[in-house]
Amino acid sequence: MGYALITGASGGIGRELASLFASDGHDLVITARNRAKLAEMQGLLERHYGVHVETFAIDLSEDGAPLKLYDYTTSHGFIIDYLVNNAGFGEWTGFLDGTWRRQHEMMRLNMNALAELTYRYGRDMREAGTGRILNIASVASMMAGPYMAMYFASKAFVRSLSEAVAYELRGTGVTVTCVCPGPTATGFEKAAKMSGRNFFTMTRPATARQLAVYAYRRMLRGRTLAYHSMFTKSGAFAERLLPRSVTRRLAAFMNGGDPKRRG
Repeated sequence: MGYALITGASGGIGRELASLFASDGHDLVITARNRAKLAEMQGLLERHYGVHVETFAIDLSEDGAPLKLYDYTTSHGFIIDYLVNNAGFGEWTGFLDGTWRRQHEMMRLNMNALAELTYRYGRDMREAGTGRILNIASVASMMAGPYMAMYFASKAFVRSLSEAVAYELRGTGVTVTCVCPGPTATGFEKAAKMSGRNFFTMTRPATARQLAVYAYRRMLRGRTLAYHSMFTKSGAFAERLLPRSVTRRLAAFMNGGDPKRRG
């Protein structure tokens, strides 16, 4: 049995997914920016499940970071059978009002890193004739999202890329699963600097454990696209039936409106 590589594994959904893989006896490579949290996770998983856990602290939004991670695993002989692209972030801001540095970091982490890791490990899996890739998208992938424009666009990229690559890999023994969560209690809204009324306060967020279990099971079944929660399924329904002019307004409202006016 090879290794499961999980990005953004120091907390939230990534942490829960790591525990699920470990409980099934998978050795792990876990990565995130916080070295101390990764070390804590490593000790916990190795004690509880008796698996080997390798940590690699890195900021995947930095230039060249995905290749550094890939080179690290290959040079150490870690065969990656499962790739989980979980790392990502959003920000509540008008597109022209936020800093370009932050927008660019979001693009590099949410899209570039995910695409490069999918490409590099996907090629290895295809050659081996086996493997599973799990990409975490969002209900945001289904529509344009005013006041979180880059985040919504990046998740649309994740969903589209995942579906296309899954199709191309038919019959190879490799599957790609894209899971679209709704609001999930991971601290996302705090990191995104959201406040006041928004989709986290207007709905009942799922727990990170609930989402992780759902995503893990869908990945094992080889599902290409999976929507978690009625909120997300409603978003998929709205995407098909409502004009995009309407879904844009809905997204703007659910995102909390213009931060400058709310402030």
